[in-house]
Amino acid sequence: MKKIANIILSLLILVGCQEKYELNVDFQLPTHLDSPTAIQLDITSAEPVVLSWTGGGAADGGIVLYEVLFDKEGGDFSNPLVSLKSDQGALPRLTLTHAALNTIARNAGILPQETGKLIWTVRASKGGVLKESDIQSAITVTRGEGIDNIPSQLFLYGSSTENNGQGGIPFRKVEDGLFQIYTTISAGEIQFRSATSGEAFTYYIDETAKLREGNGSTTMGSYSEVVRLTVDFNTMKMTTDRIGRSVRCIWGATFENIAVLEYKGNGIFEGAGQIVFIDPSRPETNPPSWLGWTEERYYFIANVNGAEMCWGRHDSVSPERPVGGEPLSFYALYEFNWSQWDHLWKMKGSLDRTRAAITINTNADGLMIHTFTNVTPLN
Repeated sequence: MKKIANIILSLLILVGCQEKYELNVDFQLPTHLDSPTAIQLDITSAEPVVLSWTGGGAADGGIVLYEVLFDKEGGDFSNPLVSLKSDQGALPRLTLTHAALNTIARNAGILPQETGKLIWTVRASKGGVLKESDIQSAITVTRGEGIDNIPSQLFLYGSSTENNGQGGIPFRKVEDGLFQIYTTISAGEIQFRSATSGEAFTYYIDETAKLREGNGSTTMGSYSEVVRLTVDFNTMKMTTDRIGRSVRCIWGATFENIAVLEYKGNGIFEGAGQIVFIDPSRPETNPPSWLGWTEERYYFIANVNGAEMCWGRHDSVSPERPVGGEPLSFYALYEFNWSQWDHLWKMKGSLDRTRAAITINTNADGLMIHTFTNVTPLN
């Protein structure tokens, strides 16, 4: 019985192999496109925008794959703005967010708060055969206030800059959408760009103090202080803080200066210091009467908008004395209201009884840091 079953199975396989399979790639394109005729875009909206189509399909009832092509009004889809697969790749619809459609509108040259028209059509394929519909639909879109194109980097340009507009000066990216720069500003104009070469987006602050995308510029007055510009794409605003041209590095225990760092340009403060740790056995260090140990804790004091602020360590106080090899983040500076025993670092032991150059770089690998260099022993 088992032998007969095996013979029958073999015959079935042989017959199956002799059948010739032909792929049916016959399909028709959609005959009707449907989408909203007009949309007021809001990039924060969760309401979907649905484009759909009817008609067409595969002759054998099989799966047809769809793409939606977008172009500017008057375009012919030969170089579409974007091509997007339909929902699940084969459903006769495409679901978009307002933010996604807003980006397409921007790429079509429609500026924020302006109205323009997008056209779309459908391209279908089956078994490697590709066909593009000869019908199209149009959507009138009005972009809302806001900037959907938030850059990953930002550069300062314009006649007001400390390099007189000779190339972009980089901002430090504090977090997504938030950029900061320490610089000097003279009377003139500034603008912001997303790159120093190639395709770049341009931004400016308009007469209502809002951040805009476009080729405008912002008029600036002259500042005697260093200026901290903070550009926030999340709130569409720029804030301007006045920073004193010098920053003091001081001992936490006595408030005495270790060094006074002067602004040198390009976001850098620098000064020379004579470093001698405070100790009861060293009367020349003016140890407080309560001090019974060697004290090497320090931070920085900066004048910000007329008030003294602490530029110190991110957490409360450094519990460890550095020994070398610490990451840059160990030396990163953050701004706080001043409190004597908060946000201090301990100095490396090898800095005791030395001269050193102390530098604050406000934009080093995405951080605002300080360093000790050119260290030499005191005579």
